[in-house]
This record gives sequence, C-alpha cells and structure tokens, in this order.
Amino acid sequence: MTLPLHTALALSAALAAAWLFFTAGSRALPLVAFLAAGLEVALAQGWIRLALHGPTLALGLGAGIALPAVALWWRAGGKGPLTAASVLAFVGLLQVALALLLRL
Repeated sequence: MTLPLHTALALSAALAAAWLFFTAGSRALPLVAFLAAGLEVALAQGWIRLALHGPTLALGLGAGIALPAVALWWRAGGKGPLTAASVLAFVGLLQVALALLLRL
C-alpha cells in the first residue's frame, strides 16, 4: 500500500504530534498540532469533505501545525522532542509555503 506524499506528510505530522502529546510537559500545543494534522489526514484520505477553498484551508491547517511546532521546537529539551517538533515544523511550514504559492 503506497501513500501519496501529502498523506504521508500529514500522517507523520500526526504521529509526531501524538508522540509530543504523550511525552511533553505541556499538552496544549501538541493537541492543537495533532488536531490540525488529524484533519489533514482525514481530508487527504477522503474521510471528510469541507466546503472551503483549497488554498485557504491548506493555509489554515498548515499554520495550525507550524505555529505550535515552532513553539515546541523552541522549548524542546532533548533529542526526541526536538526531532518530533522538527518534523511538525517542516510539515507545517511546507504546507504554508505551498498554500501561499498557490495564492500567487
């Protein structure tokens, strides 16, 4: 079973956010990132459909992943949290960049 790239990135972001949720001291930021990444996975797999335009939704979900991820990365205290926050930040910032490029 092969996954498209956008589904694999969203799934990796959801797994990284879940790992941070269970290992980090603060649970609010990983929860926000997990909800955004989970919504990304559900949209990519076609489990749900939203009546919003693509670039607007992609920008919002990317920001929902990237902003908590950057804050988590800034406060990371070890190799594991730093790696998970880096994966989240990469996926979120990539999503934001692609959504902004679609708007141009």
